[in-house]
Amino acid sequence: MAEKGAHLTGTTLIRPSIFEIIAQESFASTVEPAFKKLLSFVVSFNPERYGHLLRWADEGYLIFNVILQKHYFKKYSASFSEAFYGLKRIAIIDSKIRQKLPKKRAKLSLVLLVLFPYLKSKLYQLAQSYCFLVKFIIDILLQKWQKLYRHCVVKGCTISFIIYEFIVLYNYILYIAGKSVYQSPLLRLLSVTLTYAEPERIISISDLLRKIRNNSFNITDGMDILQRTVTTSLELGAFFLQFVSWWTQEHHYKSLMTLPTPPPPTIPETARQHKGKCPVCCKAPRVPTVLPISGYAFCYQCILPVIRKTGKCPVTNYPAKEDDLIRLYLD
Repeated sequence: MAEKGAHLTGTTLIRPSIFEIIAQESFASTVEPAFKKLLSFVVSFNPERYGHLLRWADEGYLIFNVILQKHYFKKYSASFSEAFYGLKRIAIIDSKIRQKLPKKRAKLSLVLLVLFPYLKSKLYQLAQSYCFLVKFIIDILLQKWQKLYRHCVVKGCTISFIIYEFIVLYNYILYIAGKSVYQSPLLRLLSVTLTYAEPERIISISDLLRKIRNNSFNITDGMDILQRTVTTSLELGAFFLQFVSWWTQEHHYKSLMTLPTPPPPTIPETARQHKGKCPVCCKAPRVPTVLPISGYAFCYQCILPVIRKTGKCPVTNYPAKEDDLIRLYLD
């Protein structure tokens, strides 16, 4: 207790442990899925009228997050998850610790805290939409510059995310080694760090009853109790959702192992006709080459000109290209 209270002197910075930092970041990540789950549950009562709201779930969470974080910054000088773990933000200006977070730093902290995850999520969704679309259909429909643009977006996002995660890991290592007082790259950018917050005085039940008995209970006390009840409910609800998420994930993999093995798929008659033979020349495949989109094996000399000329599998007519061909090495 004496160590945690040392920061009240304004000359000593008590750094939270790396476990508390990672825990509060993990706790913060549960708020968005909880909000979207609640939104989808509400929409399910009348999907015809409110189904379109799910398209704006990210923007709805952005507005909710702004309101939530603004309240916590105003009251605790910390984000929702940081306040839950008893932390607060302080500024380091000219190598001096400022126990009170300046208004400008608080506003910049709020903007980065809210906008950075939103933009990162949107960028990730864009990259995933380009990456997971059926690429052999996209390559046929799109022009060359559009293919290049899609490829650059996917590669650029992947490289950017890798670099950012490496910077985060490097920052953690510096923090653990005592070489840095900043817990994340964003906090370093703002010259803001985390420390333990002063314990907040909470009105006890006996004080509440005494106020009611003496007729000194006013609207301010009532609003304070209501506000504390709402925020505590939010914190406990998010913590419960985090526990449920961990519990279901833990048992999800176990339940998969207990599932019965599904029966093998039935082999169509067309595949039986081409068993052991190239579907083009109807002979034993020379330089066996498989086309993954259909599963048939051909002679490389037979399938290559067909793909170049027609752009599709000669058996199933599925769209294909030369890059899809895979050489088989058989004994």
